[in-house]
Amino acid sequence: MDYTILALAGLACFTGAYVQTAIGFGMAIIAAPILFYLDPALVPGPLAFVLLVMCIVNGWRFRKGLELDLLVPALVARIPGSALGVFLLAVVSQQVLAILIALVIMLGILVRLVDITLPMTRTNLAIGGFLSGVMGTSTTIGGPPMVLVMHGADMHRIRANLAGFFVVSTLMSVGALILGGYFTLYHLQLSLPLVPAAIIGNWLAVRTLHLVSKPVMHYGSLLLCTVAVIGMLINTLS
Repeated sequence: MDYTILALAGLACFTGAYVQTAIGFGMAIIAAPILFYLDPALVPGPLAFVLLVMCIVNGWRFRKGLELDLLVPALVARIPGSALGVFLLAVVSQQVLAILIALVIMLGILVRLVDITLPMTRTNLAIGGFLSGVMGTSTTIGGPPMVLVMHGADMHRIRANLAGFFVVSTLMSVGALILGGYFTLYHLQLSLPLVPAAIIGNWLAVRTLHLVSKPVMHYGSLLLCTVAVIGMLINTLS
């Protein structure tokens, strides 16, 4: 990979990891359109692997706040969702995938902008888990449906339970991508240089979050997402 592309991809993973550690989700929303713009081969496989490493780190950090009984319906429903996500990869073109990623990201932005609160019932968690499986496996962006269901909880509860959910669900997505032939040794080699950047972003977030205002983090990440989506679509559809 060209060193300039590698540096930009690493910066995207660094920024995404920082945001994910701060609010519980957002790495794929930020990194996916940038990586797809730089090289479509980086999405979904390599980014999913980097995200898995990040989820394991955050899952361990927030393990004391996990509510495993709460997550069971979402995790069970995510299995067929992941299978459907692999099927989508097999039948859609890169242009369609780019549009799908853009739509999913805009959904994530909408979740962040609109104060929508759904009851955290087992049915809603199952629906959120299924949609997260479809979106997370096909685009690596599986956060918005689960965030929408958990939106009414306090930030610590959201952060802890999303961390636990993403450990298992991202492992499912990576496994499904391996079985579908979308994560090979080649994709692993692409992902390994990006892992240190994500870990550094995570480390820095833990130590500097008290210095960054919530509005700056909130609206800055949304602006970055929007610009990245526009650039990705222009590059793919032109």
